[in-house]
Amino acid sequence: MRTASALVLATLNRGKQEEFTALFAKHKIHLGGLDQFVRNANFLDNVESKAPDASYMANAHAKCFAAFRAAKMPTLADDSGIEIEALNGEPGVHSAHYAKPGANQSQTAANNQKVLDALKGKSNRKARMRSVLVFMLEGMHLEVEAVCEGKIAEKPAGTAGFGYDTIFIPDAGNGKTFAEMSAAEKNAISHRALAVDKLVKLLGERDIELVRP
Repeated sequence: MRTASALVLATLNRGKQEEFTALFAKHKIHLGGLDQFVRNANFLDNVESKAPDASYMANAHAKCFAAFRAAKMPTLADDSGIEIEALNGEPGVHSAHYAKPGANQSQTAANNQKVLDALKGKSNRKARMRSVLVFMLEGMHLEVEAVCEGKIAEKPAGTAGFGYDTIFIPDAGNGKTFAEMSAAEKNAISHRALAVDKLVKLLGERDIELVRP
């Protein structure tokens, strides 16, 4: 059995850090953000590709490798996005910077508003959240992917979560957006929860144990 004392998360997104920490805690795995293990972790901002043909997997690999090389510890990277059927799968891999914020407007607000504007008059509001995870340990790497099916709300609702949570209604969510759910409710059905469950299962199959430091 291969063991490791901690798992490094290759992200500077506080919302993702909190969510993944809770998701791995369910499996009794200790997780820490990259900025807890290395100085000047902001280099991650320049790793993710802005190219039109970028992929979730390529981005996750790039972030994971860069963080693994810096921290020299088992590392996890996520790349995720929302895919809207009526918009031909957009914004997809470019979800984080889908819109250009206006004056005094946050990136999240701009992204959500662009989606709602694009769907005005459209009856098809089907969408899915996708999460791709890459895990690296010296000499190996693992990949998993999961989706959460749902639809886009007519207007934002709720105050929890981050990103597109105020406008995404998962099929398994009793009509509530992610932002209207408690953390426990979201973490039971989300794309990241499903991906984490897959990864933990794969770690077990490969006889890799992550333990607290």
